[in-house]
Amino acid sequence: MEILAATTVRAERDGTKHMPTGAKLAGSLLFFAVAYVAAMQAKLTLPEGTPATYFNITIAAIGFWQGWMVMGNRAGAGMSLAASNGLRTSLQIAFFAIALFALRTMFIRSANLRYDNPEEAVTASLELFLEYLTQSLTLGVWGVLLVGGVIAGILTEFAARAWR
Repeated sequence: MEILAATTVRAERDGTKHMPTGAKLAGSLLFFAVAYVAAMQAKLTLPEGTPATYFNITIAAIGFWQGWMVMGNRAGAGMSLAASNGLRTSLQIAFFAIALFALRTMFIRSANLRYDNPEEAVTASLELFLEYLTQSLTLGVWGVLLVGGVIAGILTEFAARAWR
């Protein structure tokens, strides 16, 4: 924990917290790829006929964002933390992707006047989140996220060491 705090303090002190770095670029590109492959696996779990036009690229964009903001900011603290930060980044990709699509479905349904009040819509979005989470619990989706997250985290750590 002290290493992570020292890394964060160093980044704030030398002004690199908000600046582009090699680690942020590597993390964003690697987690873009991890999220894209996970989205391809998740597409296989969707019911037949579900429109998924921008599904892969939307989840990949979440991966890019999380790779830049989470993994890129935490790179440079050691290999064990790199693996755990890679897992954290993958879990955040899954959380934000599931939440986004649950909210999207809720808003589409509410535009069709399917809910009587806002409380019912909020409850439905939480139920949709749990439904989509359960639907995603396959070896393909979570295997890509977990194994890919660890590998991408370690590769981002190598990038942080190479481009200091």
